Amino acid sequence: MTTSTTRVTWGLMLAPALAAAGAQPAQNIGSGDPAVAAVEPTSSLPAAAAQAFPLSAYSAFGSSLAQSGHFAQLGWSEAQYNAFLDGIRAAFQGKVYPMDAVSQQLAAEMARRIGEIAGREKQPVVWTANQKGQLEKYFKEMQKRLGLQISRSGLGYNVQPGQNGVRPRTGDMIVLTCHATAADGTTPLPQLSCERLPVKMEGMMPGLMEGLQMMTIGSEAVFVLPPSLSFGDAPWPEGVERGSPLVYWITLHDVTGARTQP
Repeated sequence: MTTSTTRVTWGLMLAPALAAAGAQPAQNIGSGDPAVAAVEPTSSLPAAAAQAFPLSAYSAFGSSLAQSGHFAQLGWSEAQYNAFLDGIRAAFQGKVYPMDAVSQQLAAEMARRIGEIAGREKQPVVWTANQKGQLEKYFKEMQKRLGLQISRSGLGYNVQPGQNGVRPRTGDMIVLTCHATAADGTTPLPQLSCERLPVKMEGMMPGLMEGLQMMTIGSEAVFVLPPSLSFGDAPWPEGVERGSPLVYWITLHDVTGARTQP
């Protein structure tokens, strides 16, 4: 395997992560290698612009790359993970580790394994008649337990009144606190939870976008999302049971740019 081939292999591994994080391929880099162009910074971005972001944003960006790239699912030991980070740090400092034959084999193997993981997660969620019956039974039980109403889309919701009549709409920025749990309503899912997070309505999954439009500032609500209104056929986060209903306990703190209509 040539060095160019190895770069392309790792470029393919990183491309889904960069796309999920919202990064755009750089243009006119000059190296001629598309994998390098995909991860090198564009010269059109001033250095001061990069410095304007807080360090926490870089940490979140790194977490997004690791999660989207499925690195956490490769089963690496702590020592292997630290060696991987050492390589990234060395390259950043201009001291690149040479890709010998063993390193090239590792790159090819990791690309293969990541491809398999990504392929499994892209498999559609197919419900058998029995599973559909179980889902209907589950929602009937949750209706009684949480006092839910069910929308035409299948969203379970119980919304308590807020302080005023301002409802978020598409295009608005909102601030919310979200405590997510597994289908049992008690097992916490911290990877899906947040505290006073500013987020655009367009960034929400379909069930939450529908439910949030029922709320006003100060409202509290519980939403039970069937799989079709959460991650559906898209990749599911690590630690979240694929194809399972999800329960979200939401407090809406603020709406920016909203049309003031009840």
